Amino acid sequence: MNLHNFTDKYAEAKKKFTPSKWTKYVLGFSGTIILVGLIMFIVLGFNLGMDFTGGNIVKIETGTDITTQQYNEIVNQSSEILNEQGIALSRAQSQGETGDISISIQYQNKAGVQDMTSINNTIVLELEEAFPDYNIVSAETVSATSSSELLMNALLAIVIALIFIMIYIAFRFEFLSGVAALVTLFHDVLIMCACVVIFRIEINSAFVAAVITVLGYSINNTIIIFDRVRENLRKPSLEHLSNREIADLSVKQTLNRTLNTSITTIVSIFFLACIGVPEMSEFVVPILIGLIAGTYASIFISAPLWTGLMSKSNRNGIRKKAKIKEEKAESENAVVDAVAEPVEK
Repeated sequence: MNLHNFTDKYAEAKKKFTPSKWTKYVLGFSGTIILVGLIMFIVLGFNLGMDFTGGNIVKIETGTDITTQQYNEIVNQSSEILNEQGIALSRAQSQGETGDISISIQYQNKAGVQDMTSINNTIVLELEEAFPDYNIVSAETVSATSSSELLMNALLAIVIALIFIMIYIAFRFEFLSGVAALVTLFHDVLIMCACVVIFRIEINSAFVAAVITVLGYSINNTIIIFDRVRENLRKPSLEHLSNREIADLSVKQTLNRTLNTSITTIVSIFFLACIGVPEMSEFVVPILIGLIAGTYASIFISAPLWTGLMSKSNRNGIRKKAKIKEEKAESENAVVDAVAEPVEK
């Protein structure tokens, strides 16, 4: 199939495409993911990282550059030493420049143990025996007393972001568009949280940053669609169309832009998740999930949801305001043209 035939078939498929007909299937798909995530959350809870639970960090300073194989051997042996103490390795991360490599071995406090000092000392001693050529820094305890405060601040940041986004959309367009945008963004966050629970991705401060990043990106597609909805509502030639037809038309008119920007971004993030360092997965994978959810939500959920909220009276009010604004602009232009006309002698 050459490019010309593909373009023709895409244009034909786009012409027949009706987003609102797929809304119930998309909502069913999202609802299933959210339900599975909710069940797993009730059973297992979130896989909280050290940012929220507290824990311990042991640094292994190699002093010289090491290969990937050496790094993996250090991590594997460290994991075995922790397992002997009944503790699982939470994260291993390499930091520093060539010639001065520091590997952080992170693990959470052992359940039921009030004082981890003796266990930490034992772990440090065993690491020193396993890696005599490296400098083992004593275990550093990360307090969990501030975890609840950090979690509340993270949730507060997300809620504030959602509220300000809704206020902006309501002011920029109208209130019902703001409600539809808020529900769509809430859907994206729920999908991210559900997938994080399902795939047992560790939640830390990077996940909070990923959520806010997705909120900012997803609202961009939604704004483009609502901007086109507003334009179509003001066109006298489209007054005969129903709210549903206006929404479908607006989505189709912005479909190329939505797909082009979203697919390029998703592909870039996908390759970053595949070839990036493992430590980046906690940030990149949630963003990838959120981008995918935000893309199909902006196409199949946001505009159809607006259709369900928009009444005939609200639609007439929007058109009335638009007409008054156009008449005012025409009047001002007429005054400017009259002043600009040269005076005849």
